[in-house]
Amino acid sequence: ACRALRRGRFGCTTAQVPPALGLGPMAGESWRLLVQYPNREPVHRDVPVPQTLEDLRTVLGVERGQILLTKHEHYPDQQYIVEHLDQLRDGAFLRIHIPRRRIDISVPPDVKKKAVMWYPGATVEQIERAIAKAAGFPVGTQIELRDRDATVVLSTTIPNDTHLEVVPVVERRPQTAPSSRTQLGQQQQQQQPQQRRSPLTPVGSKASPVTADGRPGKMQTSLSHPSVLNGALSNSSVRRERSPQRGMSPTRPRSPAGNASVGSTTPAVHQSAPEEHCVHILSGHTGFIFCLCAVGDIIFTGSQDSNIIIWDLNNLQYIGTLPGHRGFVKCLHASFAKKILCSGAQDKTIRVWSLDSFSTQKTLLGHTGCVNAVLILESLDVIVSGADDRSIRVWNLSNYEVLASLEQAHLGGVFALDRFGSSVVSGARDRSLKVWDTASWHVQKTLHPPHYDGVMSIAVTSKHGKLYSGSRDRSIKEWDVPSLTNTMHALHVHGDWVQSLCMSISEDVLFSASRDSTVKVWDGDLQCQDVLQGHKAPVSALEAVGNRLFSASHDRTVRVWRIDQYG
Repeated sequence: ACRALRRGRFGCTTAQVPPALGLGPMAGESWRLLVQYPNREPVHRDVPVPQTLEDLRTVLGVERGQILLTKHEHYPDQQYIVEHLDQLRDGAFLRIHIPRRRIDISVPPDVKKKAVMWYPGATVEQIERAIAKAAGFPVGTQIELRDRDATVVLSTTIPNDTHLEVVPVVERRPQTAPSSRTQLGQQQQQQQPQQRRSPLTPVGSKASPVTADGRPGKMQTSLSHPSVLNGALSNSSVRRERSPQRGMSPTRPRSPAGNASVGSTTPAVHQSAPEEHCVHILSGHTGFIFCLCAVGDIIFTGSQDSNIIIWDLNNLQYIGTLPGHRGFVKCLHASFAKKILCSGAQDKTIRVWSLDSFSTQKTLLGHTGCVNAVLILESLDVIVSGADDRSIRVWNLSNYEVLASLEQAHLGGVFALDRFGSSVVSGARDRSLKVWDTASWHVQKTLHPPHYDGVMSIAVTSKHGKLYSGSRDRSIKEWDVPSLTNTMHALHVHGDWVQSLCMSISEDVLFSASRDSTVKVWDGDLQCQDVLQGHKAPVSALEAVGNRLFSASHDRTVRVWRIDQYG
């Protein structure tokens, strides 16, 4: 029986179409399809029987962003998005559709509802100009888009049929007299000590070994390091400190706007002075740093320079370098129990490293795009990976065979993976979050409503039964894990993409990193408590270890922040 029909986001209906009996993908050596290209009459195409939907798109010359539609066997007047190859058969009709976006705008009190449309390739600036023109404003007018009381950041992938109110931006003169709260913040900054120990090197620590050209020393220097040999990862060597209880945190002054709408701009009194909480800077990579991973008493960093560097968490010193990848290292995940580190890279491979010998145990091949996310599920003895090829793959840790290959898991590249309970959640370029059942690896639920742009990061707190998603639309969403429903949406939390999310060890504090070069601190109500400044380029990854937060940046450094004051 066919599933219930539902209205798709491109104005057509989507559903699983059952294949005709005996006419599956292997019914013959070739298929004869009736294909209608954009603005053309249908033509017959003879194509080899495709093994995957991507193969068929390639043969037909379907470009990225275009959609394949087909007719239902029993309802020829309805067209459906082709999501799986088993929806097609020999003799099927296919229409290549170029999806267009449409939103409705209102300009009180004159314009009640007016449509604005665009096709793939339009930029945000072009769309904003079209909206201003449709609203009747003069050329060059700066506008603000609102959804009720919230300000909306425009994206080229904003959902269809969104209704927004357009308001011209009016410049306001700054107040001549600063508020008492601002004066207090200025006095506190002026009262800080004139002389402070440099955050670059803690007291008693030595400089990291580097070569004459500024690169870290060779891996051989790490073989005698006491923290990585013969029990380096034993339980006794783990020296992580727990953050104090929430009630023990020092009281922080709140601004009068503390109860304002979610996503409001952080008051100046909450912005820490540059370097105020930074206690150390790790430097050694020669390219952007994309990822971080801590295990035992060491932390790994992956970079654009194709290398993974090992650092000692006890003294924050360099240990060694793991070469091997032939492209940017985009993701890392380690297992203390399995004694392995997994790394995914632009070279489309996943490398499994031994934490005992720091050598490659296995190189996993299969993805056809950059590997952006990797996750080790110790209880299931598997590795889960997501890549730009839109697929999610599940690998057996015992023999490194593929247990499941979820082709077209998303409609765009997979950027983030995390787990809660017996489920895995994935975030992707297509703006969506999907929850997967690890027993069958079928989609348990697609979370709704989606973000306005790609989902870059996911953070889970089992303590509070929540998960958070950070997106290129500059927002953070909070989801209730038991019901898988959206409970909070903080808009415009950063000035650019939200690239990474991380929970504190206590799971009471959320940290976010952005392409705007800042790290922000959030409480359980998604109210900003502080802004950590100091990076000179986009911040790409975060990792909390005890009472310290590590932030990796495109400025080729990792900053170490003291975070025990937040709880």
